[in-house]
Amino acid sequence: MKNSLKEKVRHWFEFLNLAHLSPDPIVASNLRQSIGFYLRWGNYRTVKFDSWWREHSSLFRDEEADVLVSPKVGDVVTEGAFYVRIPFTYSPSTVGKIVTGKYARELEKQSVRAKKVKRIYGGAYSLTREDYPVAKFRHYLVFVRDVYLPLLAGSHRLKNSALLERSRGVFGKISAKGNGSDRVPFTNAKSSDESDARLVRRYKQMAEKLLRNVSSGAFPGIYEETFTRTQAEIRAKLAADASGLQAKATRGARHGSGKAKTVVNADDPFSQRKTRSDKGKKRGAYAKSV
Repeated sequence: MKNSLKEKVRHWFEFLNLAHLSPDPIVASNLRQSIGFYLRWGNYRTVKFDSWWREHSSLFRDEEADVLVSPKVGDVVTEGAFYVRIPFTYSPSTVGKIVTGKYARELEKQSVRAKKVKRIYGGAYSLTREDYPVAKFRHYLVFVRDVYLPLLAGSHRLKNSALLERSRGVFGKISAKGNGSDRVPFTNAKSSDESDARLVRRYKQMAEKLLRNVSSGAFPGIYEETFTRTQAEIRAKLAADASGLQAKATRGARHGSGKAKTVVNADDPFSQRKTRSDKGKKRGAYAKSV
């Protein structure tokens, strides 16, 4: 199901309000510097989102509205676009010529009526990405509001064990709405403690990044942590940074079984990976086949 611009902005609104509750000094500094940026949002801290949206929806621009789409049965025809019905009896080249001519004439009419017709360009605010996973952001919002910020208020050094314990209690009260992206995290009885501990670390890092992003005027921004997987890659990156070259890390063989172990957690967006990087045939197989 496609999420409306309103639902996407709702998370922006909620995360911005939560940012004002964060004791993170970086978030506080960002908020002071972005006062001018959010000035047109008005009294967003004292009203509910639906009431605020009715007065401020014109501030936002839906980037997806500017792309070419094929109308579906039931779509409403508006004055802001050019519509044409083409029977399947024309060749592609003929259709191109017909559409070009019709579109040019309609565009000229729009120009003539420009002073009479109000043209909507969209607002000044837009999301940094239109395709962010709205369903998962409901869970991120719950984590920030009910897990991350309450614990952060009590201690600036958050322990993963405390985050995990509170996450299981909070999300355990949420009913699942479906499968896939609506799956409630920290409620999978088959997940190991190690897998859940890794998941809570991801959520903690995303919570910090999302609050810092929204406080600086960007939402959602870059919030997914990219992890270096091996010590060899760490050393190669450090050496590359020092020399200004691109990092090239090599990985040695590991002891144990030749089969790669797959670590899976449906709630962890980063868990679909293998613990070794063998691709294709096993080592030595190419030499034997020559």
